[in-house]
Amino acid sequence: MTYKSNLIQRVSMLTFLILIICVLPLRSETYVKKLKQVALGADSVELVTKVGEPTNKVLVIRYYYGKNEAIVIDSIIRDIRLAESHKKLKIRLKREKRVEKESSPIASLRIGMPVSEALQRAGTPDSILQGEDWYYSERNRVELVQGKVRQVDVHLKSSLESLDWVWLNFTNSGLLFMNLTLAFIMFGVALEIKLEQFKLVLTTPKSVILGFMSQFLALPLVTFILVLIIRPTPSVAMGMILVAACPGGNISNFISGLAKGNIALSVTLTAIATIAAVVLTPFNFAFWGNLYSEASNLVIPFEIDAWEMIKTVFILLGIPIIIGMLFAKQFPKITQKILKPIKVLSVIFFLGFVVAAFASNFEYFLKYIHLIALIVVAHNALGFIVGYSIPALFKLSHRDRRTIAIETGIQNSGLGLVLIFNPNLFDGLGGMAFIAAAWGIWHIISGLSLAYFWSRRPPVEA
Repeated sequence: MTYKSNLIQRVSMLTFLILIICVLPLRSETYVKKLKQVALGADSVELVTKVGEPTNKVLVIRYYYGKNEAIVIDSIIRDIRLAESHKKLKIRLKREKRVEKESSPIASLRIGMPVSEALQRAGTPDSILQGEDWYYSERNRVELVQGKVRQVDVHLKSSLESLDWVWLNFTNSGLLFMNLTLAFIMFGVALEIKLEQFKLVLTTPKSVILGFMSQFLALPLVTFILVLIIRPTPSVAMGMILVAACPGGNISNFISGLAKGNIALSVTLTAIATIAAVVLTPFNFAFWGNLYSEASNLVIPFEIDAWEMIKTVFILLGIPIIIGMLFAKQFPKITQKILKPIKVLSVIFFLGFVVAAFASNFEYFLKYIHLIALIVVAHNALGFIVGYSIPALFKLSHRDRRTIAIETGIQNSGLGLVLIFNPNLFDGLGGMAFIAAAWGIWHIISGLSLAYFWSRRPPVEA
């Protein structure tokens, strides 16, 4: 009896779930048909008569800047609804005087921003109206102003366009934690940088030059081409370009070892790339980002001073590297003892670093991560493919091919995140932050998976 009862219970639950799955879309489609019959200007009584009671009512305050509006719920901007365009992206390559161009004040606002911050940035709105958003399922919305239907939206869904307006909030203490974490990671990288490693440039210049070009020339180039092909939204595109402009990640040497690659080459490329990134990361972002802004119809306000970025990257990378190299030279015995623990802590701190970046913005992470997951996977795969193809084209050894592929596919997205959250640079722009954070997690998974695959296949030497 017990077995039969359990079986009947399971079958009943399964049947119930199937009915829910089948009925909900039908109910949503019924709402759509009814909502299409609702005239603008109809009152709430007529709306209920024609469509029925909504599944959810949300009290909102609408801040109007021209025809654009910011939707405020509980003193936080929850949505930005646009009817007008804004100024294009501009990247300043020279220290020219900043000239503000005319644009709607709403262009300086972001989803997730407190009202106090919004008013400070955009000024007093042209008008403020209280209203309601009535939802008939999560995907169908009716906007009411002063009890009248102002707009009907059906089949709503999260879109990449929304990420252009998401502002990921970060406290000053959180920013300090991120900066110190990155400094610690780069200090750990610098402990392994020795002048002797640069001799590899003289002994095997071909491998070093191709590895360097793959990372700082080929990857930004193919990223730019990928961006032009898939046409993501501006903040996502800029996130991809910034990640491609960053140097190799701090775990690339470890992964190269697992993959039976050329560890000496990996360490040399990491050392050279990390030092060169002080100049090349800002340059590559400014160069390719500026090309993209000319080729695309960007609407978000986006003005970056490349020299400000160089200064920031020098502080984040240059100073920890100098201190780390000096420490390793002055205290070689202590360095050998702390090197392995620092490597382990660097990975742990980096993962904590990413978690901290989204701890106070988790609702946005859950809402939008599925939109950029495929882009990150494809972009990362492209990095590995390019990194392997270039040395293969020039007939380098299989060990060197593996190493250069890993150095190209493993990027220091932690640097990208710190730059993105810097209020003087990108100020927590949502699409960029999502790309960098997703890269930070995914490239560890993909890199270790690729290393495991290669570890079971010893490199074939000519």
